[in-house]
Amino acid sequence: MSPGRRGVAAVLLTACALLLAQSSWGQSCKDLTDLRVRFLEHGTFKQAIESEEAAQRASTTSSPECALYCEAHQWVSYTRAADFGWNMAERYSRFKKGMAKMDSLVNTDPNDAVLRSLRLSVSGTAPRFLGEDTHWEADAKAVMQVSQTNFWEASPEFSKWISDLAADILQQLDTTP
Repeated sequence: MSPGRRGVAAVLLTACALLLAQSSWGQSCKDLTDLRVRFLEHGTFKQAIESEEAAQRASTTSSPECALYCEAHQWVSYTRAADFGWNMAERYSRFKKGMAKMDSLVNTDPNDAVLRSLRLSVSGTAPRFLGEDTHWEADAKAVMQVSQTNFWEASPEFSKWISDLAADILQQLDTTP
């Protein structure tokens, strides 16, 4: 095989491996479906805290592949609880701490589209003046990438919500996926 064809073959094999890995993301983790439903039902501080606690429990009992996403859901719920507080200083502190934890998780694997998607689920709904819109484009594109897999197959309502959010953000930024 010529060097050019070997390069093309290597790229194709890498792409296939990535697609296979993405299609199996979260499929062995039943906890993720429950955590996504809980996320969509955050309507009170108490519900957000209960979701955070459920994610924390799941992150300690799940497989290593699943535990990372459960931990991310823990910080998403922690951060979203800031929506329901009364004290503005506490709300801001909770939001910033949760976003710092999400950023830390994403920084451990910047190419993990699922982690980027989960970060967008919080930053993409936060007011822009909080300054958490710096990763919107990359995170929204990550959502679109994950949406092409069956990762959210068991959670069609979450899939639609996060995909619509990403599309809206990309439109605001005048960017194509």
